[in-house]
Amino acid sequence: MKIAFFVNAFPMMSEAFIANSAAALIDHGHSVDIYGIGNVEPTGLSVKALVGHGLDKHTVNMRWPNSGTAKFAGLPAALGTIARKNGIVSLTRLRPDIYRRSLGDLSAFYQASGFEGGGEDDILHCQFATLAESVIKHRKAGFLSGNIVVNFRGYDITETVEAVGPHVFDHVWPEAGSYIANCDYFRRKAIALGCPEDRIGVIGSGIRLENFPFSSPRLTKGEPLKFLMVGRLIERKGFHIAMRAIAQFQKQSSQRIKVDIVGNGPMREDLTSLASGLGIANAVNFHGACDHSEIASLIGQTDIFLAPSMTSAIGGQDAPVNTLKEAMAIGRPVIGTHHGGIPELVIEGETGALAKEGDVASLCEAIERLVLNRADWPALTHRARKKVESMYALDTCTDQLIRHYEKNLHWASSRPLPQIVTS
Repeated sequence: MKIAFFVNAFPMMSEAFIANSAAALIDHGHSVDIYGIGNVEPTGLSVKALVGHGLDKHTVNMRWPNSGTAKFAGLPAALGTIARKNGIVSLTRLRPDIYRRSLGDLSAFYQASGFEGGGEDDILHCQFATLAESVIKHRKAGFLSGNIVVNFRGYDITETVEAVGPHVFDHVWPEAGSYIANCDYFRRKAIALGCPEDRIGVIGSGIRLENFPFSSPRLTKGEPLKFLMVGRLIERKGFHIAMRAIAQFQKQSSQRIKVDIVGNGPMREDLTSLASGLGIANAVNFHGACDHSEIASLIGQTDIFLAPSMTSAIGGQDAPVNTLKEAMAIGRPVIGTHHGGIPELVIEGETGALAKEGDVASLCEAIERLVLNRADWPALTHRARKKVESMYALDTCTDQLIRHYEKNLHWASSRPLPQIVTS
């Protein structure tokens, strides 16, 4: 199959799942082109082992000026590129009845200039549902062709819906051939919004298990209890709740602690101040952004991995976060929250511990439970590894994705083809 991925930008340090999926599809004999259509600067490839796949040679990141004056100044070059690739008559396809506001802000011109003459793909995979609107318009105008697959992830199905309203994706349901959610919790939310129930499947973001080899957990007598959190430093990740819970646990248990935090984000300064206010600043180490090999190394050195996700003030929620899968794969006890899709992976007492989201006391109690039951860590972590293998092994998820694409093509053959503007 010839597949096109649509993302905001590629590669992004926090989106290794995109690179993993593209490389795995290529390994399975398919071709993948990646289009960054969000006018976003790429931040880099976190999975260094994928450099050999040459994904950069199949990636186009579309950038355009932010200021209106500069956008107008660059417009003739964008129009010239469109005409060169598609013929001068193709410029008549850039019609207001198709593009509406994306003509007004000129993004349609810059995006269309990045596609290669008609873009004849089998599958147009919108890796984020918020990008589907642009892909649908470009397909209607004839700058793209193929069957649309729309992926629902946390931001799409929570914050976007909260901000715009429950009808935000109404224009997508008649146009896309099929849909994917990365957890069952988000699948159910999509169906409640109007997504056809028979056209949406659950396919998680797969991980390369060979990069996260299992080793039995161990607690060395006399050393501090080591905690690790990985993710963007934003409210939804709940790191501020976890720091309070860890400080409370230390106070109650007199246990020495060490806390490693990986990631960047707007809450960095607040979290640094919080550590000082809690009296644990000397025990907290902020690492900033790290690549996958560095994260795997830090997971291997920790005792307890925390994924304290919570619903943010703007409605943001998480699926089972990838670093949580990675910690379970490596064999470290984990604590998650009753939040989003996390309970689909972390099961209390079976594959980890769970706490109420946004609740310091509950999270502190979960830490206490896990520490008191450390004799069960070998069995618990083996069960957790098996759970990740069954749900998120990259080959398994890739096979599921290929079958989903094949179903999409079958469904499309029984539906009327979308009307395409002809020059």
